[in-house]
Amino acid sequence: MIGRRDLRLVIAHLGNGASVSAVRNGICVDTSMGFTPLEGLMMGTRSGTVDPGMVVYLLQHKGLDVNELDDALNYESGLLDLSGVSSDMRQVLSELASNPNARLAVEVYVHRIRQTVGAMAATLGGVDALVFTAGVGEHAPEIRKRVCENLNYLGLELDRTANETCQPDVDVALPASAARIRVIATREDLTIMRETRQLVGSLISQPHGNEHVRLPQYNNRRKEIDK
Repeated sequence: MIGRRDLRLVIAHLGNGASVSAVRNGICVDTSMGFTPLEGLMMGTRSGTVDPGMVVYLLQHKGLDVNELDDALNYESGLLDLSGVSSDMRQVLSELASNPNARLAVEVYVHRIRQTVGAMAATLGGVDALVFTAGVGEHAPEIRKRVCENLNYLGLELDRTANETCQPDVDVALPASAARIRVIATREDLTIMRETRQLVGSLISQPHGNEHVRLPQYNNRRKEIDK
């Protein structure tokens, strides 16, 4: 059994936006995102990481201004542009058999994920579990299968039958796999609720002698009344 203090997780959050994170001891120590979410993986409409020289070339030689370039990289790239089909992975996967552009889009998408998983594993010095989450991560067994195909060197061995039939919150690694492969529901709404409750609770009332420290707006209003 892996103790929490020793746990090394690589989390692949794959939705219309996507990222891979390295988590050690419950703390994120690295992520594929950069100054903006545009860096890293190829996404539904985002390009992901590109050569900065390409950006310069487009500005200098293709007549794009800064706003047009921003729109192109954020809203007209990724799966949508490469596949020519959609930014929705379900629609792209439905055309794999007949559309070479859809195949190219999926191959690039998977390559970027696999490449980044390897980088995060290097940051952690190994991996105890690979976690798939968000819309694509939870509901696209074809993508999970392709990502895991060349990750045996990390001790990740996918149970293909379990992968095809699973629902979120299960382990889809083979029993003999040295590291686990989990499919976990994101529950972003629950996380937002918990953090909001914690923040509001800490602001509204904190013990201070026999009184309570109240929100600044309340204290300012009380001073006005006391005058």
